This record gives sequence, structure tokens and C-alpha cells, in this order.
Amino acid sequence: MDSIRKQLRLCAEGSPQVSRYADLARLQQQAGQGEAALQTYLVATLLQAAILSPSDEANWLQLGLAFHRAGDAERTAAAFRAALAVRPAMAEACNNLGGIEAGEDAVNLLRRAVRLAPNNADYHVNLAHALLGAGEWREGFREWEWRALSPPRHFKEPRWRGEELPGATLLVHAEQGYGDAILFARYLSAAAAKVGRVVVETRPPLAGLLSRVAGVAEIVPWGAPLPPFDMQIPLPSLAAWLPLPAWQGPYVAADPDKIALWRQKTGKVGERRRVGLVWSVNPQGHDQRRAMTFAEIAAFAERHPHCQFFGLQRELPQTGSIAVPQLGSHIEDFDDLAAAILSMDLLVSVDTAAAHLAGALGKKVMVLLHRSADWRWWGPEPGRSLWYPSARLYRQAEAGDWAEVLQRVSQDLR
Repeated sequence: MDSIRKQLRLCAEGSPQVSRYADLARLQQQAGQGEAALQTYLVATLLQAAILSPSDEANWLQLGLAFHRAGDAERTAAAFRAALAVRPAMAEACNNLGGIEAGEDAVNLLRRAVRLAPNNADYHVNLAHALLGAGEWREGFREWEWRALSPPRHFKEPRWRGEELPGATLLVHAEQGYGDAILFARYLSAAAAKVGRVVVETRPPLAGLLSRVAGVAEIVPWGAPLPPFDMQIPLPSLAAWLPLPAWQGPYVAADPDKIALWRQKTGKVGERRRVGLVWSVNPQGHDQRRAMTFAEIAAFAERHPHCQFFGLQRELPQTGSIAVPQLGSHIEDFDDLAAAILSMDLLVSVDTAAAHLAGALGKKVMVLLHRSADWRWWGPEPGRSLWYPSARLYRQAEAGDWAEVLQRVSQDLR
């Protein structure tokens, strides 16, 4: 009970009375902040319930969820810890607390959640992310096999698990986003060494680029008929069954003719460095934390007259900045993007497929990351990428603060 009271004090610290949450909710309502007011009223109600019934773990769990929706990380963690103090074997509280903790604490909590609820796929996937974030690749990728495929796929042919099948045809079907397809394409050559033939099914914009990966015998764009095959596997799942390939140089290549065409598009720049810019994810994407505004990137470009910048943003081309002429409308697929990147001296990009592509091409790339960027940008030391030796990583010190990130990039550009 002492542990529960301690967590209750942490939850209420700074606002020890339930009435203060109710007062705040009324002020929010008067200010027209209806959604915020509703969340604050909910916190007040659940805090009152926890005070009246501190041994009811469900109250603590719901209070933690309410604090999480309100963006209060410290009180969220305190409420979930209180739930576990009441009921240590509460899998949902272990999972929820593990999702906001970091490092070894997160891994241990999520392992506990999986032990308590071994058939819950979400808990396995959350454990996978924690393990991968800690650099535990083999176990992390095995746990990631619990994920729901995106998009869902169903085949009568069995799933390949890395076994030697010298005469077999293996279908590797792209899954997740474009960036993941490029990241995991490094495993295709190793897969080809274990089977007779590798056929890759992928989205059409990646078809040309992936056709030049060593070991790929055939490319099939999504929607086209598939040839006969013996086994199948999603492209990211190769990492669960094959060792991480040592970096031996670029594993994708651009069309040489297109590189020459892109050099012509950029024209003569004298002694200035050619720097490509990508500042946003797709506006329909689910994670807008990875985007900055064109005004921010244009102001950054104007501070560097020794560089000639080129906008390579396909979805959101912008005008109004002499410092950043726009070339995004010329990019039709990843063959074009690869050639555009290789025609530059350097790419500066937020966390998009363009950043992965530059790394896979072995091109220098400065990757601008939001505060919570995941294991895909993990490195053995700050600022370095395990996956791409040519990449330098610039992570936000404070969530949403791109100005400080761009300041560090500016220092390195000079």
C-alpha cells in the first residue's frame, strides 16, 4: 500500500486536489478547448476513483491512459506503476509502461508482458521495437514476425525461413513502406545464395531500382501475374532469418544514363556544392513529426551561399525561394530519385525513403530526425548509422524543435 500511495502522490504532484483538474477543465471549456476540457474532466474523474479505491488496478490503468492522451508522460508512468504495484501480473500495464520507458527497462517490462500474454501479437511487436532500439537484432527481428503484414498477403506456398533450397524459386514480396523496402533490399543477395532463383514483387516505382540488386532474377510489379514459385517471404522478414550483411559498398545502383541527364538539369554551379533537399514526408502519411515546413528549409538554404540547393521533394514542391530551385516534378520513380541524389554532392533529408536511398547508394546524407525516431536510425554511437556508413544523423534534442537541428547541420556544412 505504501508503494501505491507513493505513485498516487506522483500522479497528483503539482495539482494535489481533484478539484484543480475540474477547475482547469472549466477554464479550457470557456476558452473553447472542448477536447482538452473533456480529457481534463476524465483525468479528474479517474483520479478521484483512484483516491477512493487505490487497490483497484483498473482505475490506475485508465488513469494512466488518460494522462497519456493528455501528453503527461511523468504522471502516465506513475499511474501504470501504481497499477503494477496493485497487480504485478497485469500484462496490459507492463506493455503500456514498457512503451514509454526506454532501454533495458522497456525491454524487461515488455518481456514480462509477453510472458503474461504470450498470444498477444501487439505485445510481441512492441517488444520487437524495444529490442531493435537496443541493438538486439536477431531476437528483435524474430519478435517482429508477429506484426500484421502491410498490406496483408495470403499465399498457399509456405513461408521461407532461411533454409538452403538450391533449386527453389523464392518470391520476396515488398512490405511496409518504400524506405523499408530499400533498407531490407541489402538481404536479397544473401537470400539468392541459398536458393535457386529470387523473384521480387514490389511497387512499380521501385521496380527499376531493385532490378539491379545483385541476386535478383526477376522483378514483378504489384498487380502483375506472378510466376510459379516454391516459397515466399516478406522482404523485411529476411532480417529474421539471415545475418546482417557486412557493409561492402552500395547495394543499389542508379541508371547511368539518368545520372547524366540529372547533371544537365542542375546546370553549372561553379565552385558551390550541390545539395539536394527533402523536407517532408507525404502529407497523407501517418507520422507528420517527420516533416518540417518549406519556410524552415528555405531559410536554412539562404544562410549557405557557398552551396547550391535543389528541392527534390516530389509531393510538396514549393516556389518562392531563389535559394531552392525545385526539381521534384521531374522525379517519376526511384530510378529518377537515385540519379538525382547521385548528381548531388550531398543530400539533406528528413526521415523519408530518400534518406534510405542515399544511404543505400553510399552517398553522403545528413538525416534530420524527430525526437522519437525509431530503431531504423539506431547507431553504435551518436550521429552514426549502423545501416548506412555515409549517413550522419541529427536528432531533435526537444520534440518538434527543427531550428536547433538545422543549426547543427549548418555548423557541419560550413
